[in-house]
Amino acid sequence: MYYEEVFSWAENAEGKMVHVDTVPNGKRCGCICPNCHEQLVARQGDVNAHGFAHLSHGRGANLEICYKVTLLKLAEQIIETQKRIHVPSYYEIYKETDIEFADVKIDFRFEREDRQPDVIATTKENQKYLIVFCFDDYVRHKQSFGFYDLTCLSVNLTRQKLNSLENFLLASSEDKHWINNDVYFKGIEAKYKDNGKLVKLVSDEECKECKIRSSCCAVMSRDYGFCTPLLIKNNGQQFRLCKTEKYMQELKDYCKQQEEDRLCREANHKKWEEKLLAKKHEQVENNKYNYSIQPVLTDIKNTDSERSCFDCEINLAWACKDGWAHCGCRPELGSHGRINPEYAKQCPRFVRKKQ
Repeated sequence: MYYEEVFSWAENAEGKMVHVDTVPNGKRCGCICPNCHEQLVARQGDVNAHGFAHLSHGRGANLEICYKVTLLKLAEQIIETQKRIHVPSYYEIYKETDIEFADVKIDFRFEREDRQPDVIATTKENQKYLIVFCFDDYVRHKQSFGFYDLTCLSVNLTRQKLNSLENFLLASSEDKHWINNDVYFKGIEAKYKDNGKLVKLVSDEECKECKIRSSCCAVMSRDYGFCTPLLIKNNGQQFRLCKTEKYMQELKDYCKQQEEDRLCREANHKKWEEKLLAKKHEQVENNKYNYSIQPVLTDIKNTDSERSCFDCEINLAWACKDGWAHCGCRPELGSHGRINPEYAKQCPRFVRKKQ
């Protein structure tokens, strides 16, 4: 941008911002640059657009910064003299509107080391509005200022021109956004109620504990086609607008479904227990016809080696560890502890049972 052609405003001897057409031509204008404080000359010729120019070309003034400072001081002066500003909507809940002030305090400093805003304006209702001017490519405020429990508006001057700045501040909502608006925030629930709708402001911490978070009942944002919840920022926190009636119905359905699921789990568990009991009963019935050798509790001493089987009269060998009594050797046992068929043929006891 060629800044020399758009310097249509400058600072006069009284410290006020004046237009080039309201001062004498040339050096007689008595104006200086609000940034570098160098003397300016007013150019009011018939060919080029009227504007101010720095008197000394050899000084090498940073015209970009000079232009930003001129924009800032003119913006503050417009709000101070007009005592109003046009503000944007607040999350589509409050519409854009004009706010009039009874008192306006401004601070002409461009680079700010403190935590104060550029403008502190007060309405007739004694409501304070903080206004901060910013640029995309320049950080004016070296540290963030406290805005909790306050109403603060940010105004971006990057795309503005001196000649159209007043219309931008007093009639447009572009390049403006609410950093914080405690007044609007506290009145959201009442505003919805006046329109016949019940909502509740719920913080992110509360939402994380919600039982039905997967089926969110929040008011949806229009910016994304009603697909995502409307997130409202206030005092450094994020809030959602929960639809009270829908939430109560969803919670009721959720509790009902949880109870049905609990009853279903109990019924399935009962069926499983009945099936397990039936299986155990079936095993008991099958064991009646199982000829596998079972441990026999006896008081016969291990030294009684003369005892023999009462059927086949084969001498019994006694195991010292498990208490099993058998006919002298283990080969008579088949797989899984069942009687070996070949051995059973030789034992009259099993031969009789087989018959």
